[in-house]
Amino acid sequence: MILQDYRALTRLLPPSLQCLDKRTLTSLAFNLARVSRLQQYSFGNQHLNAKFASATDTSLRFRTYATTAVSRPKAHTGRTASAPRKKAPAAKATTSDTTSAAKKPAAKKSKATSKPKSKSKSTAKGQGRAGTKAKSAKARKQPKAKAAPKKTKKVQTPEEKERLAIKALKAEVLEPPKQLPTTAYTVLVQETTKAKPGNATSLSKEISTRYHALSPEEREHYNHVANQNLATNASEYRKWIQSYSPAQIATANSARVALRRRIKGKNYPKLVDERQVTRVSNQYTMYYKERYHSGDFKGMPVVDAAKLISKEWHGLDASQRKPYQQAAGEDLARYEQEVKAVYNRDVVHKTARAA
Repeated sequence: MILQDYRALTRLLPPSLQCLDKRTLTSLAFNLARVSRLQQYSFGNQHLNAKFASATDTSLRFRTYATTAVSRPKAHTGRTASAPRKKAPAAKATTSDTTSAAKKPAAKKSKATSKPKSKSKSTAKGQGRAGTKAKSAKARKQPKAKAAPKKTKKVQTPEEKERLAIKALKAEVLEPPKQLPTTAYTVLVQETTKAKPGNATSLSKEISTRYHALSPEEREHYNHVANQNLATNASEYRKWIQSYSPAQIATANSARVALRRRIKGKNYPKLVDERQVTRVSNQYTMYYKERYHSGDFKGMPVVDAAKLISKEWHGLDASQRKPYQQAAGEDLARYEQEVKAVYNRDVVHKTARAA
């Protein structure tokens, strides 16, 4: 039965290869593959064997269930085209089969293999465009990063504001160099604490007893050391003051005045600088100085003298006040010139500041 099917198929395949579709050829090739084991028998008819070999070779060039298909490049998916797979070499045929098979299917193989190459070039461009479109679409779909929440400013309490203001003022205060002892007793205290390190309060009784027991020569020695220290302190202080500009010293003095008002119980003395501009005097201040140093209020408390001078000032008429007004105007012009020269800034008057 198999032999009869085989002979029927071999008579049918060669003339019908040009008219049958691919599905019919595939099913026929599958049936031929089932009976291909009969090829090992030698038939007397060589023409029949040649037909069978050519039909088998031609049919197997199309896809069967045992062969891998050359897939069409999927340009629409955006994936890169994979290289075409190499076909497995065909099985060796007999000498009689190869001569007949090499005549017809050789041209068809070259056409079949040349077509995918031309398609791969065109599909590669399409795939490149599809890839760029897919990348741009992904970039558009990516969600934007959320902006960081704005930090709300902490409301400061009045105590915190006062603490910050004091800290800023302390940063502007200039600390002078440490002073050497300027009295005989302080020189003795320094000498004793260096010889016996410890708390000065615990040694206070010993220092006091020793100070009162000093001989005239020893007291003269300590007084001489104190005077030398006084001169050294003055020269070092002057050098330290000269190391800063007059504007910096003026700023430090303003900060010291503000700290004396804010912090009670702590003294911030004014820095002495000869380069500082003398403050301006008004007409009443000039009249007060003139009257107080006249000698009419000698031996009188300052408060009582100030009350009497103020009463006299309010009793003066315009002609009597005019000389003091002129002197105050001249002093104001002097102050403005010195401020410009020393501090390199202009004087801001109260009227201009209020406006």
